[in-house]
Amino acid sequence: MLNELLKYAVINLNKNFKNNIAMKQRFFFIVFLLCMSVQSCKQDKKITNVELFTVWSNFLNTLEKNDKVAFKKASGKTIRCYDCLENTPSEVQKMILLRDTDSLWYDKIYDDLIYIPVDSFILKDFDLLFNPQFVQLLRDNETTFIDDNENNVRTVHFLVTTTPPTLNFEGGQHSFSFVKKADGQWTLNEISTIP
Repeated sequence: MLNELLKYAVINLNKNFKNNIAMKQRFFFIVFLLCMSVQSCKQDKKITNVELFTVWSNFLNTLEKNDKVAFKKASGKTIRCYDCLENTPSEVQKMILLRDTDSLWYDKIYDDLIYIPVDSFILKDFDLLFNPQFVQLLRDNETTFIDDNENNVRTVHFLVTTTPPTLNFEGGQHSFSFVKKADGQWTLNEISTIP
């Protein structure tokens, strides 16, 4: 992507700025800033922590085996999952109807509906989300994490780029959030997408 940007910059530099040196300097400065920002975006944390690596590896193994019993055991009572509300055409229609007819639709979604009971998730959403191709994508693509410790609750968000960026799209990630319980066990409590 960076090479394409630089080629585009050099081609357009000669076409548009001809002999205007001040414009060329400004243009190169902007390209320089863009290059620096692309590099800074690549400095996410890789999983080097043994405990976190184990949590993520166990999760992927559970998905690869399609082990719904182990998945339930490794999950909280509910999983916060917006995408689970719109997995099928009928669910999409229900969400459209809710938005069109209920002035409190936002609160209903984010205070209630978004929290999917784990049994319901396994029954309705597990197979739709964790198909073999998606699980392989999770295993193959680079995984980074954000380790968050707020109010003595440790949460780790594992981020996997599932849609690579292009010139016209910033790309997308799936985030899987795990909370460390008092007994030291990690439980999945959220699945989300960015953006």
